[in-house]
Amino acid sequence: MAKFAKADLNKDGKVVMTEQILAALGTYARAFLSAAIALYMTGNTSPRDLLMGGFAAVAPVILKALSPSNKEFGFVAESK
Repeated sequence: MAKFAKADLNKDGKVVMTEQILAALGTYARAFLSAAIALYMTGNTSPRDLLMGGFAAVAPVILKALSPSNKEFGFVAESK
């Protein structure tokens, strides 16, 4: 594996805002799809239920991102 951080998508040694946004969106999509697929595999094929399950799975990820203590995707307090 390269010496660069996981979020460094273009391997230039810097993590820019677009890379952070793409990494966060990937996390949201992964959580949404895993919940929707799990519901579908149980036999529940209602689109409304699949969407609600997906949104319920994304809610904790969004709450984690809103936490200022999260350094990966969260809002970071500016240093003075």
